[in-house]
Amino acid sequence: MNKLTGAVDIGGTKIQVGIVDRAGNVLADGCFPTASGQQSADCAVEKIAKLLEEQCRSLGIDPKSLRGIGISCTGPVDCRKGTIENPYTLSGWLGYPVVEKLSERTGLCVRMENDANGALLGEIQRRGLTGQKVLMVTLGTGIGAAFWNAGSLHRSGKYHPEMGHVIVASDGDLCYCGHRGCFESRCSGKAVNRRAEREGYRDFDELYAKAASDERALRLLDEIRRDLKNGIWTLNLIFKPDTIILAGGFSRRYFSFVKEAVEEDSAGKEDFLSDFEILPAFENKNSALAGANMLFDQEE
Repeated sequence: MNKLTGAVDIGGTKIQVGIVDRAGNVLADGCFPTASGQQSADCAVEKIAKLLEEQCRSLGIDPKSLRGIGISCTGPVDCRKGTIENPYTLSGWLGYPVVEKLSERTGLCVRMENDANGALLGEIQRRGLTGQKVLMVTLGTGIGAAFWNAGSLHRSGKYHPEMGHVIVASDGDLCYCGHRGCFESRCSGKAVNRRAEREGYRDFDELYAKAASDERALRLLDEIRRDLKNGIWTLNLIFKPDTIILAGGFSRRYFSFVKEAVEEDSAGKEDFLSDFEILPAFENKNSALAGANMLFDQEE
């Protein structure tokens, strides 16, 4: 069986392309800016194909010998049809059949996942967690999550399940999802900065720094801690993971704060919460590429 796989990560600002082995090691990588507008998707497919061919030559292998090409793409995407359904950050790509087009151009089997699942596969691959149940929660500008069920990705129909929109509070700003008090509208990096600003602080950083001596700051910090716990506990109750991986800019900066919030009051609740370990996501620009070959290990 061929052991090398082409890997592509399509984001709103750049597209990464690489060659990975079965262990998730990135053997070659490169990137180019994501273009928008008419013909941008066709041009991107051609650039991806050429970059993969160059990388294969640099490694001394025939591009046709690749196991296939795995794509991780910012969503929404329709993985069953192989189309991009994202008018928000990929202007000009709406409905584009990227799987079909790249397969036609390269002659290889191409499979695609949304970026949340792609990032999770990279973590699973690099940590050797294929036999575990793993929940990955990304706390960044927004909130997203993905779940690996000890051998396969959790899927939910046409699109990725919106785990970042579970309800964690009875009030709050109206989210674009149509509800108030959802996880993302309360705990994303954007949300906690907004909540801090409303109380007169520059941002969450200032709020966090002043909480030790400022009762008002401490009160809001406790509210945010409660909302974080409610969000991740809700997902824990549903999926019962062995491992929770925290990713995203907010998680990287405040990993200990988030970890302590989740673990708070968990003792004695073993009948409800799983016995889980909390880990920080790898900090590596190539993490999204690392799990590409796992798309070819998944059962149809």
